[in-house]
Amino acid sequence: MGESHRMSTVVYFKDAEQLPNALDEFDLRSFSHQSVPVKLHMGEMKNKYFPRPVFVKQVIDYLIDHEMQPFLTDTTVAYNAPRKSKSGYKKVAYLHGFSKKKIGCEVVIDDQGVPVEVEGRNYEVADHLHKASCIVAISHVKGHVASGFGGAIKNFGMGGVTKETKKRMHHGAKPVYTKDKCTFCGICAEVCPFNAITIKDNEWEKSERKCFGCGVCVDNCKTGGLQFEDASFQFVLACACKACVQSKQVLYINDVNRIARSCDCDPFSGPIICPDIGYVIGMDPVAVDTVSLDLIDKQKDQVFYKEHHVDPRKQILFGEQIGLGSRKYSLKEL
Repeated sequence: MGESHRMSTVVYFKDAEQLPNALDEFDLRSFSHQSVPVKLHMGEMKNKYFPRPVFVKQVIDYLIDHEMQPFLTDTTVAYNAPRKSKSGYKKVAYLHGFSKKKIGCEVVIDDQGVPVEVEGRNYEVADHLHKASCIVAISHVKGHVASGFGGAIKNFGMGGVTKETKKRMHHGAKPVYTKDKCTFCGICAEVCPFNAITIKDNEWEKSERKCFGCGVCVDNCKTGGLQFEDASFQFVLACACKACVQSKQVLYINDVNRIARSCDCDPFSGPIICPDIGYVIGMDPVAVDTVSLDLIDKQKDQVFYKEHHVDPRKQILFGEQIGLGSRKYSLKEL
């Protein structure tokens, strides 16, 4: 895990065939002879942009060749979908090409976890991640309605914890309304991705049924009329990531290709909003996500903010503040 005062090396390459050379840049001797969870999102039904099985197999083959014992892993989701249960997720994973026969290792889905405290809050970290001393993360970089974008931090911050923790995180980001500070400007209603807010005749209303707890309305309120019920979604995302990876050796691989507007959880996540960039690898999630965004901004400046009205770098700033890692990096391009 990166330290906030230290600059880490991040490797960037464009061709997946360069993966072995990129991985050789890192000292992974401590991973050898270890059971190594490979944390990734295996995609929602009908989603087309999750990590490609052929690339994941390249990673697994490398780990096995270097005497590691990898397995793919993710957690069940809180919303109603096949991936809400372990058996349902395994079926989706199989349909998407993630099986022992095709990838070369087991697929393990977690539904239970162990509470870990970060910044005064408990996050239930998935059992297999909690037990591991070494982890590899494969994160598909894309947009996201609540966090602006998803990369390494979100892969763990939402994907590494139990569904009960996921629910608490979203609930805490819901808006609390103060009428005396509201000017009825309507911005919150305009940016709400779920149409949960209505403003009419100087009356503000929120639909509890529609509200997802993304916090986008609070982020865009300029008058203080809306506050988080607990904390910013981006803040608890960084905290949950730290709960998953602190005191562990973690290698972060960001797949910065097929950059869709929405998350791998979304069955209708398209369209593609940025040309393919390549791959980014490092040992610091804050640095790896920073590099990913820097490269994307060179192609499509602030594309995630323009799409979702959320600053995608907030989670990175929060991550640095809580000691998850550092935005400082030394970039090595292969």
